[in-house]
Amino acid sequence: MYQICEEVIHLEALDVVLNVLHKNVTDKIVSKRRGPKGYGNNLKLRLLLYAILVEMFSTRMLIKHLNKRQKILFKLGFTRVPNKRTIDRWKKKLDRELEQTITLVGDHYLQLNNSEWTILDSTPLRDEKDPEATVGYNSQGRFKGFKLHMSCDEKEVPLRAVVTQAHVHDSKKALDLLAPTPRTGGDSAYDAEEIKQAVKKNKSKPVFVHNPRRLGKEQKKKSPRILKAIRYVVEQGNSYVKNGVMKNAWTHFKGLKAKAVFALTAVLAIQALAIFNLKSWGYPSIRIQEVRI
Repeated sequence: MYQICEEVIHLEALDVVLNVLHKNVTDKIVSKRRGPKGYGNNLKLRLLLYAILVEMFSTRMLIKHLNKRQKILFKLGFTRVPNKRTIDRWKKKLDRELEQTITLVGDHYLQLNNSEWTILDSTPLRDEKDPEATVGYNSQGRFKGFKLHMSCDEKEVPLRAVVTQAHVHDSKKALDLLAPTPRTGGDSAYDAEEIKQAVKKNKSKPVFVHNPRRLGKEQKKKSPRILKAIRYVVEQGNSYVKNGVMKNAWTHFKGLKAKAVFALTAVLAIQALAIFNLKSWGYPSIRIQEVRI
């Protein structure tokens, strides 16, 4: 009975992958890498997304899993299982492709759902032992590691995402997180004129917590009431990515690019699930118990 339930989960994960990753999306990805023609972006990203949905973080486990399930392998678009070195290479080099895919899928989601907000924030990916980790600061103080910068809508569905080292200030990546929604919000880190102008250019209304450094603490403005009710959403979204999908396993991957590929695939997994549920049930649910399908 357990075996049957497990196989159903794998097939449902496959449906989620195929629903969101097809050539209409992946053909728009711009890759700068040159070399002999091999697997296309469509196949590479499908495999990474399927692996994280079924919680196969180990390449060896994934290969073993696919060798036993040729039907799933063929539906993903493969004629044979790629070797371990090839898959490990994808896990270290597809960060830019994933950033573009998240943007494309985020735009597709916005066409399906009339979202009101783009909410910006970052969350730490702590890893003291990674040789590429740097020191950064957040509301809880100093930490060493990396950052996941993400924007989401009021339903907690990710719209954009970027991964950097910890020392990179949130405002430096704000422009990469903007999406075409009526309102754009965030904490005081984003209260900069350049960001506000970019938001307005995007035909969106900027609603940010006032940064006291701009006018001095004596003239600090109160946080917009409308923003107080919505800011927790992106924190919830970050929590789902880290705890519900990645299972805090990013320390298993060393280096900025490998961390980025893992984290960005997790963001894509939530997007894919939200779109699948929206089409199936009319609501873009990303509840923790549903992230694994």
